[in-house]
Amino acid sequence: MLIIAKILITFLTVVLLAQVAQRMSPRHAGLLAGFPLGTAIALYFFGWQQGAEFAAAGAVYTLSGLTSAICLAFGYWLVIRKLPGLRWLPLAVASGFSCFLASSFLLQYLPPSPAVSLAVIIAAILLFRTLFKHIPETHIDNSAAPQNRLSQLLAGKTATLLFRASIATASILLITALADVLGPSRAGLLAAFPVSFFPLILILHISHGANVLSCTIKHYPDGIGALAVYALAVIYLYPALGLHIGTAASLLCSVAYLLIYGQLRTRLQKS
Repeated sequence: MLIIAKILITFLTVVLLAQVAQRMSPRHAGLLAGFPLGTAIALYFFGWQQGAEFAAAGAVYTLSGLTSAICLAFGYWLVIRKLPGLRWLPLAVASGFSCFLASSFLLQYLPPSPAVSLAVIIAAILLFRTLFKHIPETHIDNSAAPQNRLSQLLAGKTATLLFRASIATASILLITALADVLGPSRAGLLAAFPVSFFPLILILHISHGANVLSCTIKHYPDGIGALAVYALAVIYLYPALGLHIGTAASLLCSVAYLLIYGQLRTRLQKS
């Protein structure tokens, strides 16, 4: 029953958010892209299986573990900036996963302190924004015809959506299944895996090429803020409010961050 619940919740959440994004303005759709989809679901099921205290303890490491999510994107980008062709996609995936695992291995030795974890992810966001700042802006050409068989398979919205939802669901099933044996620290680090962003990386690389993907990776550190707010909220709200109300309150904190960040960014662009 629990496995069915994980499949249904993850799959339907990905589909619902994608449908909502299609009906929103580009600015609001961009804000929605920062919604803590995979992290929220993983921590929720940690709490369901192991208790709210376990999930809150894991969230301390999820907060710092978001650094590993950025490292995954960085490792992928290291390959595609020199080897943009699709034949190098497996190498890019291997590089991204290697960076994620190496970073997570180091982060597991951090003290279980929310302040330390917050400092780590803030430093990571600033560092990778600097590393990515020279990547040129590139826009998607929706009028271009698919250039390969893989992009033809992903050309339709339904196929793309099913691809993203399937990978996200499989990731959540694996992450939550390992929580029992990993303990809160390592499970928390694994919960930071970019469940939604990783399939997007593959779709953009296959359908639109390395330049478009590089531009997306360039802005990825900015979107980590909503995930950091969510993980930080879980640390304090799960023990205080319980699993269900704590999840709802943490999501509201994340949405509030996205709205405030979007407003501030709009004002800065106009000034």
